Amino acid sequence: MDLRARLGVAHPKLLSAVACMERTIEKPLSGDELASAVKLSKRQLESLFRKYLNHSPTKHYQIIRLERARYLLRQTSMPVISIAIACGYESNSYFSKSYSDHFGCTPSAERALPRPVRAEPDAAGTIEASIMNQAG
Repeated sequence: MDLRARLGVAHPKLLSAVACMERTIEKPLSGDELASAVKLSKRQLESLFRKYLNHSPTKHYQIIRLERARYLLRQTSMPVISIAIACGYESNSYFSKSYSDHFGCTPSAERALPRPVRAEPDAAGTIEASIMNQAG
């Protein structure tokens, strides 16, 4: 989905900052680096985030990284430590704590949750429920 639609925001500098965050999940930028990348002061950037998204750029970066981690946990068989690293966490324990604080369960528990039932047409064109493959 388009970034503008996902965020419900049309401010070009804010959209640019979030797009930059999404491109740099594995090696997150500092607040100063992010502000510089979108040609704003750090204070201006923080003000935009608070005005339009009701949280700081740091918090938004964390949300993006954790949502990506959740996707990888649900859709791949990557080891949890590899997912942590791919989402910019240097420590598996810090990743697990951040994940638990945000989603209410550990990354390992997330992976163990049953998959949602998905309806798929069979050869005759009728819908038949099937469980999605846990390994992705």
